[in-house]
Amino acid sequence: MTELPKSPTSFLTNALAMALGLAVIWALALPDNFAQLQHLVPYAPLLPCLMVFAVIAATEWVLRVRGGRSLSDLSAAPLRALSYARVGYRLLGLAATLALIALCYWLFPEYSGNFYDPYWQFLECLAPIGILVPFYFIWADTRVHEPRDEFVQFGLLVGGRWREVHAAVIRRHLLGWTVKAFFLPLMTVYLNDETGFLIRVLRGADLQTLSRYDVWFHISYTIDLLFCVIGYTATARLFDSHLRSVEPTTLGWVAALICYQPFYSVIGRFYLQYEGNLFWDNWLQPSPVLREVWGTVIILLSLLYGLSTVAFGLRFSNLTHRGIITSGPYRFSKHPAYLSKNLSWWLISVPFAIGQDGFTALRHCLLLLLLNGIYFLRARTEERHLSRDPTYVAYALWMNDHGALRFLGRAFPWLRYQHRGDARRSPALEA
Repeated sequence: MTELPKSPTSFLTNALAMALGLAVIWALALPDNFAQLQHLVPYAPLLPCLMVFAVIAATEWVLRVRGGRSLSDLSAAPLRALSYARVGYRLLGLAATLALIALCYWLFPEYSGNFYDPYWQFLECLAPIGILVPFYFIWADTRVHEPRDEFVQFGLLVGGRWREVHAAVIRRHLLGWTVKAFFLPLMTVYLNDETGFLIRVLRGADLQTLSRYDVWFHISYTIDLLFCVIGYTATARLFDSHLRSVEPTTLGWVAALICYQPFYSVIGRFYLQYEGNLFWDNWLQPSPVLREVWGTVIILLSLLYGLSTVAFGLRFSNLTHRGIITSGPYRFSKHPAYLSKNLSWWLISVPFAIGQDGFTALRHCLLLLLLNGIYFLRARTEERHLSRDPTYVAYALWMNDHGALRFLGRAFPWLRYQHRGDARRSPALEA
C-alpha cells in the first residue's frame, strides 16, 4: 500500500508567511508609511514579497540543518575543489541568458507599452542582488551534484565550446527561463494592481461601493499572486527551489499559455466568451439569503485557490517541476486550484441562468465547458510530465484511494490516475 509522500515545504510555515505578508500590506496602508514607501521603493509589493520569502526560506533552512538533511541537488560527498573557470562560465551563461531575454522584451511589441511598468520597477528593486551572484556561484560550484550545470553548459555554448555541450540541458535551461520570462512580468503587474486595490480599501477609499465579496475576492488573488511572484523569482538551488524538469510537450505548453494574457484576450473574446450581462449578484437579487450563501461559497472557492498557491511556498511555477507538493489543499486533491477556479466561474457567471433565451444559456454553458476542458487538459499534461518523478506516482496512487474526490474516480474510472511506467529519468528534462 502506498503512503503519502512528504511535502518538500510546510503548509503551516507558508500560511504564517502569508499572514505576515498581508500584515505588511496592512501596514503599508497607513498614510505615513505609504507616503514614505512611494519615495523609497519603486515597486510597492516588494516589501510583502520579501517578508513571505524571508519567513519561508529561513524556516526551511533551519529545519534542514536541524534535521541533518541536505538540499536535494547538493552532494552529500566532501566538497569538490573550486574551479574559477566553471564559475566564470556560469556568469557568462547567466549574462547571456539575461541578454537573450532582454532582446526578446525589446523585440516583441507586447512589452513596449506602459502596462509592464511595474515589472521594470520590480527588476530595478532586485538589481542590487546581482552583486551576490558571483558568491552564490562560488558556493554552488563546490556543492552541486553536477558541476557542469545548465549555466556552465550555456556559458560553454556562448563561449564556442560546442562539443562539450549537452543539447538536452540547454533545451531545459532555455525552456525554464522562457517560463520565468513570460509569467513573471504578468504576475508582478497583477500583484501591483491587487496590492494597490487593497491599500486603497484599507485606507477607506471606495468602501461604500464595495461589497464584502469584492474585498475577499481581491484578498484571495493577492495571496495567490504574492506566492506566484516569489515562486518565479526564487528559483535557486540554495533554497531547493530549482527546476527539476520542464513540460516536454507542445500540447502542455499550448494548453497553459492560452489561459494567460495576451493569448487569452484573443481566445476568450472570440472563441470562449461565456459571460453574458447577467451575473450571480443581480441574478439572485430577489433572494437575499441565497445570494449571501452563494457569495460565501464563491469567496471560499477563491480562498481555496489562493491557498493552493500558498502550499507551494517558494516553488510555484507553471510548466515546471520544482518539487512534489502534498500538503495543504494538495493533501485532499491533486488539482485544488483548477477545481476551485473552474467551479467559481460557474457560480460567478451563472451561464445556465436564462437571461435572454434558453439557447443563449445553452451556448454560454457549452463555452464554459470548453474552457473547463482546457484546464482538464492542463491537469492531464501536468500529470504526465510529473509522472517522470516516482514521488508523484506514489502521491497520485495514494490520492486514488484517499483523496477527497476519490468517489469520482470510482464512478468514472477514466478519471483515476493510471501509472503507465512513466516514472523514469530523462536526461533531456532532469537536472
